[in-house]
Amino acid sequence: MVSSVSSANSSTALGLTTLLQQSNTTSGGLFGTLAGGGNNNNNQALFGVLGGSSGTPQSVSTILNQQKVTSSENNIYSNAAQVLAAIKAGTYTPTGAGWQATAGYAQAQGTPVVISIDSKGQVQAQNQSQSSLSQFNPQLQNQILQLDSQATQMAQKIQANATNASWVAKLAGAESDLNAVYNGNLAPQTTTTNNWEQEGLLYMQSGMPFKISLDANGNLQVQNQATDPALADLPITQQAQLSAAINSIPQTIQDGSGNQPWQLQAESYASQGIPFYLSIDPTTSIISANENSAANITPSFLTTPPYPNIGDNSPALKQAATFIQAGEAYFFTVDHKTGQIGAVQATAQNLETYNKPSTTATAASTQASSILSLFA
Repeated sequence: MVSSVSSANSSTALGLTTLLQQSNTTSGGLFGTLAGGGNNNNNQALFGVLGGSSGTPQSVSTILNQQKVTSSENNIYSNAAQVLAAIKAGTYTPTGAGWQATAGYAQAQGTPVVISIDSKGQVQAQNQSQSSLSQFNPQLQNQILQLDSQATQMAQKIQANATNASWVAKLAGAESDLNAVYNGNLAPQTTTTNNWEQEGLLYMQSGMPFKISLDANGNLQVQNQATDPALADLPITQQAQLSAAINSIPQTIQDGSGNQPWQLQAESYASQGIPFYLSIDPTTSIISANENSAANITPSFLTTPPYPNIGDNSPALKQAATFIQAGEAYFFTVDHKTGQIGAVQATAQNLETYNKPSTTATAASTQASSILSLFA
């Protein structure tokens, strides 16, 4: 009986020893695996995995260092996104020739811009059309470059429309601004471009008719009708008739002596604090008083946008148009779920994803994970 047990134990021990010492070409013995033996190049020694030997698996210290680098990069992209938000809000204006100035200019122009970190850990900003695009295949690179060109042209149209709209808004708000200040419902501004508000109030207080318009830069201005160069465009007779009316109306308003329809209308406007001007009908030579309303002072060429069709004729360009109109920094990239190119805002997360190198798990790293799981 003792002999049988001894024999069995001997066989078991022998089997275990054989198991531990065998060097199977597929998986390798445990000793071989731990020591790095065996002929299979895909097997990595566990000691090597933990100690940092060469090969696909990384040492614990390397992994931790990589995590620190990734965390640092994430913080950099987060800070970059905050800078872009501050530029949009107008709370930060880049100076010099740093990445902030490059990104800010692209953001203001509506052109795609990418932000990355170079090998020295420095932040870089480039127009996407000037970046490497190395993470995309040649076909996608060409598509992105084409979209970039189309988006740049579209941005110019969007900005032209926006400028037109801002000019219309200025003219629309000028009369109500003067009316509110004149009647004490709004505090007067210390200074305005062309001193339009200050001069307008003086004309209103004196009863002098004037016209509100825009200068060549799209800024509000007021023109005393008594010195308006436009008078010279009228026939001599009508020029003299309108000039006489312009020069006489302040006194008429002051003493309330008006009896002509245009005089009574001018007195009414003056009493309400409504800025007005006089005009003469080119056919009948009848004079009339007109308020400086948006309908009366907005030139016909401003009533419609210069570019009704901005060219956002694809999903990617429609997305880009949204960012351009909002003043957001953006770039084109590939949606890995759909495989389609789209425009995305330059947020911290999107910048991280765009600059993240693609990695593929190897058989060696998978095997190393399997070995580690034996000790879990």
